[in-house]
Amino acid sequence: MSLNSLDRLLQAITQLPQWEEYRRYVEICDIWSTIVPEKAASHSKPLYVQRDLLWIATSSSGWAQQLSFQSYSLLKQLNHGLSASPLQKLRFSPAQWQEHPGHKQSSSPERGQGFFSCTDGVDPPEKSTIPTTTPEEAFQRWTEAIAHHLNHLPLCPQCHCPTPEIELERWSKCYLCITQHWQTKSLSNLE
Repeated sequence: MSLNSLDRLLQAITQLPQWEEYRRYVEICDIWSTIVPEKAASHSKPLYVQRDLLWIATSSSGWAQQLSFQSYSLLKQLNHGLSASPLQKLRFSPAQWQEHPGHKQSSSPERGQGFFSCTDGVDPPEKSTIPTTTPEEAFQRWTEAIAHHLNHLPLCPQCHCPTPEIELERWSKCYLCITQHWQTKSLSNLE
């Protein structure tokens, strides 16, 4: 018996009839990387095909929306390159992006800063390596993390609540105060 290389064995296995869906998926991934611009390709990844519907993970809901606007032309280009049966529809979702192997969350400045990101030079509280055993312990740790984050935010000049800097830059007050202002203004216009 001669030794076969792993590549040869994998190639022989994937040629079996029960691997048809896998071959179709690999073909879709190869075509996807050629029809999508490089930046969009780095923020999207085909996940699987289910009943001629291609599910694509995206790094954010913004990318899902942007690619869904292009779904007709992307579907047309994909079907043109496919040797198997054509796809009927594309679905974009950020839901499974983190679960997909090989993708790490970008920490680049272009992603923006989330509400709970620690970018203010303050170290987050130490995370306990002991898993929580009760919902009360989990809630307590969560409230401590929230309190730690809120302690380092500037205060709204109107209600004096901790407010993300981006809200103060945009509206000069917190979201709740600006919402209340616009509701009051719209009610006064009705009278």
